[in-house]
Amino acid sequence: MTILDVSNYAGVSTATVSRVINKPELVDAKTRDLVTDAIAHLGYRPNQVARGLASRSSRTIGVVINNFSATYYGRMLDGVDRALRPLGYKTIAESSREASEGEREAWLSLLDRQCEAVVIHSDSLEDEELTLLLERYPTCVLMNRFLASHPERSIYLDNVRGGALAARFLVKNGHRDMAMICGPDRFYEANDRARGFKEELARAGLTLAPELTVQGNFREQGGLEAMDTLLETRKPFTALFCHSDEMAAGALEACRRRDIGVPEQISIIGFDDLDVARHMTPKLTTIRQPLGDIGEAAGLAAHALATKTESADLIQRVFVAELVDRASVARLRSNDTSTSQPD
Repeated sequence: MTILDVSNYAGVSTATVSRVINKPELVDAKTRDLVTDAIAHLGYRPNQVARGLASRSSRTIGVVINNFSATYYGRMLDGVDRALRPLGYKTIAESSREASEGEREAWLSLLDRQCEAVVIHSDSLEDEELTLLLERYPTCVLMNRFLASHPERSIYLDNVRGGALAARFLVKNGHRDMAMICGPDRFYEANDRARGFKEELARAGLTLAPELTVQGNFREQGGLEAMDTLLETRKPFTALFCHSDEMAAGALEACRRRDIGVPEQISIIGFDDLDVARHMTPKLTTIRQPLGDIGEAAGLAAHALATKTESADLIQRVFVAELVDRASVARLRSNDTSTSQPD
């Protein structure tokens, strides 16, 4: 069905049909009812691309995330969508496949599709290129990344404080010998979490042995393999900080295969507070980041920039992590020492 079919059925001009669709307040009630009845009877759906070209507004905002399979990105994407729907905007998402070229291509592809703004979760692009892109495209927003050149367009978690929170909790519970499974060092949040963790240990007069820091990949299998590497060093530790809940799940499985009790022999703390954290045995103590709220704020910021509204200054930009204490961290007695892992 076309707009011409609707105009013929209702006995009005195509211009009138267009006004009813785009500016109904300019059309009298009787004519408006004729047109809306015709639209309903014929099952007509306006061409959104054509409407966007005519109004110079696609009412669409794009989102770039690393991949579609991880709950981590799904929560942020849902937050963006939750913010935009009440404003009459739609969301289109593309995956970068965790590559700088993918981030660049997805970003430009969404702009080519007439998205009014783009929210991008960028881990791979360097600060210099991001700065140039944000200057070139003034309605784009970074989600869960801080860029010093554009703090007003950065919506992010303070990962340094998140890492410090994990260390503080472990120290409070009597742990002195600790290990860490990091995310890949190309991810800025992995570097920030490690930095916060080490700095907080230093405040307590503690250090993290280099051989007890292993790089994973934020995924469960990476956590399992990294934990195997840590245990094979034969260097004792009583607590482990994982940069993601998925890696914590892998570390827990590595302990289970070796009959190492958690938290009786090794305590484990994760990061993110994904659904999997509540379903582990024992339930995982973790650092919660409000992923949905971060996505929602990013969506609102992008909408404010696209529509040039003044509300952009009121949107929260920096989010704070929160400790969720469940059952995977033991409180050591004052006379407890580092636990040696069995074969």
